[in-house]
Amino acid sequence: MSEETWRPLGVDTEEQIAAYDALHDGVPPWMHASFWAWVAEAISVSMRYRDGSGRVPMLDTDLAEQMSHRLQISFPNLRAQVVDHGVGQRQINDALIVLLKCEIPLQIADYLLAHECHARPDDLNGLLGRSKSAWEVGIRSGRPGLIRRVPLGVQAAADSIMERAGRSGVRLAKAWEELYGVVPNPSEAYRLAILAVEDAAVPVVSPTNSNATLGTVLRQIEDQKNWRLPMDREYPDTSSGETLVNMMRMLWRGQHDRHGGQPSAPGNVSFDEATVAVSLAVTLVHWFDASLPQRST
Repeated sequence: MSEETWRPLGVDTEEQIAAYDALHDGVPPWMHASFWAWVAEAISVSMRYRDGSGRVPMLDTDLAEQMSHRLQISFPNLRAQVVDHGVGQRQINDALIVLLKCEIPLQIADYLLAHECHARPDDLNGLLGRSKSAWEVGIRSGRPGLIRRVPLGVQAAADSIMERAGRSGVRLAKAWEELYGVVPNPSEAYRLAILAVEDAAVPVVSPTNSNATLGTVLRQIEDQKNWRLPMDREYPDTSSGETLVNMMRMLWRGQHDRHGGQPSAPGNVSFDEATVAVSLAVTLVHWFDASLPQRST
C-alpha cells in the first residue's frame, strides 16, 4: 500500500474516510511545527566565521527585510555585527516571533518560494501533501509559489488550454492565478474569465465587430438561432446550441459586480461563483479556440 492511500486505524467508513481526506486551509495545528521549521531554514544562510574556522547559520537579513516590506510586516533591526552561533540563533528566533503573528502565514512561504533564497520547495510540498493541505507548490506568474490544490485531471486540462489558446489562454492563466492564489481575488478572476472567452469567441462569432463583448456575442448567437456543437446525437428539447447559449448566459449574467450604483446587487462575486466562471471559461475557450461552435446551414 502506498503512503498516499494509507489511513489511520479506525478510519474505515465512507464518512470517516471523507473527513480524514478533507483538505485544510491555512496552517493546521499538526503542520505548525514543521511549517515554521521550514520557514526558519528558508530565512537562514550559512556564514563563515571571520577566522575561517567554520560556518554558522545566521539570518539572511536582506531577504528578511525585503520580505517585511512586501508583506508589510514590521521587523525590528535584526542586523548583526558579528558572525556567531548564539547571535544567529537569536536573530532567527526574533524573526520567527514576528512572523508567527502574521495573519496569513502561507503568504510567507509563498514569498520565500517566489524569491531565490534558501527554501526547499520539495520539502514544503511534501509537508503540504502529508498534512492534507488545500495548497501545493506550483507555478504562479512564472515563479514557484503556492497554488490551491485541484484534481490533477482538471489542472492538466486547464494547463493544456492555457498554453495553446493564445491571448485567451494568457487571460485564463491570469484568472486561474487570481482564483487559486494564496489571497484569492474572485472578482478579478471572474472579470478575466469573461475577457478570455471574449478573446476566443469574438473572432469566431463577430469577427468584424471590434467593439464586441461577451454580451454582443451572446445576443448574436441567440438571434441567429443556428449555432451548434458537433454532436451527432442530441436531446430534442436541449440542443447543443442551447447548451452553448446557456453556458454563455450563466457566465455573463453571473458577474453581478461589474456595475456600480446598484444598492440591491449582491456585491462582489464569491469564490464559488468565480470557480464556476473560470471552469466555464476554460471549456468555452477550448471550444471556440478549436472552432467547434459552428452555424448550421
